[in-house]
Amino acid sequence: MFTFRGCVHYFAPDGGAGMIAGIPLETYPEGAVQTIINAFGNYGRYHLIEAGLAWLVIFRWRAWIPLFLLYVLTTQLLAVALLIAKPLPVVPPGQVSLYVLLPLTAIAFFLSRRRGDAA
Repeated sequence: MFTFRGCVHYFAPDGGAGMIAGIPLETYPEGAVQTIINAFGNYGRYHLIEAGLAWLVIFRWRAWIPLFLLYVLTTQLLAVALLIAKPLPVVPPGQVSLYVLLPLTAIAFFLSRRRGDAA
C-alpha cells in the first residue's frame, strides 16, 4: 500500500490531488496549485520511505513486524482523528481504504503479538 500511494503522490503530475483525491485544482490560483501539488509530492516521499521500511521489515527484519504494525495502526488512528476533526469536502480513496485497513491492521498487530509471546 505504501509503495503504490508513494509512487502516485510522488510521480503523478498533480500528485494525485485532482485525479484521485478530487480536489478541484482548476479553481485555485497557480501558486496555490503548485503548493498543493508540492505538498502531495512530499506526502509521497514519506510514503516511499515507509514502503522501503515495510519491505525491509517483511523480508529482512521480521522481528520488527509487531512494531511496524503498531506504527501503521497509530498513523491510521491519527488519520481517523484528523478526518473527524477536519472533514474533507470530498471522499478520497484513501479515506475509504482507511476504514477497511484499520481493523485489519489491528487484527494483524494483535496476532503478531500473540505469535511473539508463544515463541
